[in-house]
Amino acid sequence: MPMLVVPGRASAVSGFRLTALLAKFPFPTGAITSIDAHHVHFLDIADTTDIAALHAAALANEATGVWSVISTLLCGPGEGGLAPKAPILLNSQEERPDPNERRIWVLPRSGTISPWSSKATDIFHLCGLRDVVARVERGVVYRLEFAKGFAPDFKLSEHRLVIEAGSDRMTETLYDQCPEAHEV
Repeated sequence: MPMLVVPGRASAVSGFRLTALLAKFPFPTGAITSIDAHHVHFLDIADTTDIAALHAAALANEATGVWSVISTLLCGPGEGGLAPKAPILLNSQEERPDPNERRIWVLPRSGTISPWSSKATDIFHLCGLRDVVARVERGVVYRLEFAKGFAPDFKLSEHRLVIEAGSDRMTETLYDQCPEAHEV
């Protein structure tokens, strides 16, 4: 099934937690100049749905129809008045960050369905989207900006200290880029 990735609009993690996370990362003081996090939602779109039309409606931020319901359901705390970020099709190119920026995608372990996903999918289906959205999953994307010359030349998702600091290894998996649909 095709998958639509919808970035969250507000911060997923408090400033206090980001500061605590920063202290656990295996980089020298001052190496990371900025860190932020936002939720990202993965919509497993039913085969009967025209994914291109849904994506176009999302990009245009249509205030009526299926996209309006989906957009409303995906609003998290503090996101009510914020403009939605552009969703991406999972098979299209993800925007490339600058050379001093790295992203860590934290998602439920591949092959599992999180409790959040079960409840969110039930809500989507109760709101009349059973024939549009087969499943909804949520993760967090951390964006780390490094000082010039400090950006690591290794995959953050494979570094033991980054894994221990940024996720629960029993329930979550780290990725360096948006994962493939079969991994979600």
